[in-house]
Amino acid sequence: MNVLITGGAGQITYAFIPLLLSGQVFGLNVKINLILLDIEPCIERLTGVKFEIEDSNFNCLGDLTITSDIKTAFTNIDLAICLGGFPRSKDMDRNDLISKNFMIFKQHGEALNKYSSTNVKVLVVANPANTNCWIINHFAPNIPSENFTSLSYLDQERLSCLLQNKYSKSSSDIKNIVIWGNHSDTMVPDTTYYDDTIQLDTDDIHYIRNRGSNVIQKRGFSSALSAANAIQKHLHIWYFGSDNETVSFGVYNKTGCFNFPNNLVISLPVKISPGFNICIQNDLHIRPNIREMINESIVDLQKELAFVLSLL
Repeated sequence: MNVLITGGAGQITYAFIPLLLSGQVFGLNVKINLILLDIEPCIERLTGVKFEIEDSNFNCLGDLTITSDIKTAFTNIDLAICLGGFPRSKDMDRNDLISKNFMIFKQHGEALNKYSSTNVKVLVVANPANTNCWIINHFAPNIPSENFTSLSYLDQERLSCLLQNKYSKSSSDIKNIVIWGNHSDTMVPDTTYYDDTIQLDTDDIHYIRNRGSNVIQKRGFSSALSAANAIQKHLHIWYFGSDNETVSFGVYNKTGCFNFPNNLVISLPVKISPGFNICIQNDLHIRPNIREMINESIVDLQKELAFVLSLL
């Protein structure tokens, strides 16, 4: 499998590579030809990462390429994991962040369209993940929109942690929990389909929505270890299937599921069958209070999309 990671010299990539190359994503029988892309000023640091990968002697590593060249990076890949983006500083609002990332994901979408096959799969992690996923999808019209996903599994993992620590639930029993909406401070955690007796309170919702910010405040950097773990689980499930469990994926809602707008990448409940086959669980009933919060998150996404359209 030819796997490209953008932002190859970054923290999340550094934490994710051992998971990928030790077989925890696609199994021990899949050799990974790994391509790491980063900007030219990061090539020296990326070379250091290359040295460490070689010295680790990973079982699943095939070929290893580091590059700052877009064509080299995107040619004939099977999977692109988009971690490379412009980081948000304290004085930036969300539109500033979108502006900075627009050209990056425009360029990467065009490269996918030009150099990759129509079967390529794409996972967008760099924030704002939903909108960045929309941008890269928009500029790769030859590739089906169902081949693009954004990461909301980290938020699902945070919800699982909350249920274990506050509600004394066993991790092995927690299934079918959902994150709806935008990966932002408007996301909506939902336990209805796991245990409908649990009513998440305002503190619970605030915990999920602001956990990433709390990590930054305490650590001084954004989530890396937990993000890498969530990427591993997202890709493993996307490849092997969810075993009939409902999970949370950011997907392009092209059919207007749940009567949500159909021109957004939004976190929805899905089931996965092996081989990257996603089925949105459109028959689930949404509680009125949950739908109200989701509608607020959709407005958040629509504002981001309106700004992107102004850039177009």
